[in-house]
Amino acid sequence: MTTPNEHTIKVTTGRAAPPQVRAEQKTEPKLEQKERRRLQEINTRQVDQHLVSVTEPDSYEAEQYRKLRYVLEEKRKPGKSMVIGVCSPAAGDGKSLTATNLAAALAQARDSKVILIDVDLRRESVSLKAHLNLGTPGGLGLTDAILDGLSLQDVTRPLGGTNLSVVLTGTRTSAPYELLRSPRLETLIAEATRHYTYVVLDAPPVVPVSDCRVIARLVDSFLMVVSAHRTPRPMLEEALDLIGPDKLLGLVFNRGDLMPRSYYGYYRYGKPMRENIARRTPRVSVQGIPGDG
Repeated sequence: MTTPNEHTIKVTTGRAAPPQVRAEQKTEPKLEQKERRRLQEINTRQVDQHLVSVTEPDSYEAEQYRKLRYVLEEKRKPGKSMVIGVCSPAAGDGKSLTATNLAAALAQARDSKVILIDVDLRRESVSLKAHLNLGTPGGLGLTDAILDGLSLQDVTRPLGGTNLSVVLTGTRTSAPYELLRSPRLETLIAEATRHYTYVVLDAPPVVPVSDCRVIARLVDSFLMVVSAHRTPRPMLEEALDLIGPDKLLGLVFNRGDLMPRSYYGYYRYGKPMRENIARRTPRVSVQGIPGDG
């Protein structure tokens, strides 16, 4: 029997103040702007080992996220950007880890630029900061872009050596719902779609708060992360009803007990298996996409 772990996933696809521009943003010398952007770059060597799409992109674990990437690549219309919301019925189901690994997997394509935006404004990017080993300082983020009129690029942090960029939640806000329903957020997401192939939103949990439903107008499709053996079925059913079938691309079952890695044999054709390396194993089973003929 395999031990459930946070990488085990199974996919079934089926303020209200006026904007202000900070004075220092206008007067900042170009050299200082470049230096600020350089300092904001995230070092891939410091990220958590569970971000396998970054730390071990050729591993069996990362291959499972590429299966999920394939589903999205098939769904995206040629020449158009795609906005994907990664949500869950409740907090603690593993959506942030799934969203980050998925975004990194999508960014492996040479012709794709991907941005991961944390829109769970009540959590101050706690999970995302932990996975990226960014520590506790807040820093600029989405709330600052909404409230202070900063551009998306002002609050974006590139992940060094990859096609992936990240936007954290930013300064703590007492009115997350109001910010998420603001026209300014819609403008920022539209800006993202002009510059990135995929916009991945690390969304709030669906059932406890209304925030996820508020951003639904900005999302092409949702992926819902469900924690196997943990998420109560009634809560899952409520979450599915709240999102609705038109917006739901599929479910990602996390921490499930699926087929062991040895079943797949030499999945990396032409590369030796490294079974002696201890790591947490994600296992994915793609069961088809409803409506695909």
